[in-house]
Amino acid sequence: MNTLPPSVLAVAAGALAGAVATAVVVRRSFELVVVEGGSMEPTLRDGDRVLVRRTRAFRRGDVVVFPVPGGPRVPQDPSWLVKRVSAVAGDPAADGCPAVPSGHLAVLGDNPRSLDSRAFGTVPSRTALGVAVRRMSRDGRPAQSLSRSGRRSRHRASSGHGSGRTA
Repeated sequence: MNTLPPSVLAVAAGALAGAVATAVVVRRSFELVVVEGGSMEPTLRDGDRVLVRRTRAFRRGDVVVFPVPGGPRVPQDPSWLVKRVSAVAGDPAADGCPAVPSGHLAVLGDNPRSLDSRAFGTVPSRTALGVAVRRMSRDGRPAQSLSRSGRRSRHRASSGHGSGRTA
């Protein structure tokens, strides 16, 4: 009977443990979110999937995912919204939003007909899931960076269109 030396088994076990640890870290650090609605058009469209990096550090221009203020209106509504940060705490208010208090974000959709901070005010930054870093292709491969320089979960998220009801 041919058996592997203990050193080979130890290396294999270490590699497996490393792969599992990496998977756990990635799963805790990132989330895949599906966009519903058109308020982030043309950057994001209904049905697009975005990779969200979990964080509590936000800057103007970030595309963020956060819970619907006040919660979904009806059970079919998504629990999350996707918007662009227009101002952070200490920034002057813009587009009819009040001054941004400490620990809050002002958010706007890229589409002018967006349900955003102009309608519901600022959002507590501690409630945000994180920053959308990349739009994913339909086959799961990275497609487009959503960095601040661009205009551009299995959770369902709405970009919330102008009807006042999130989709």
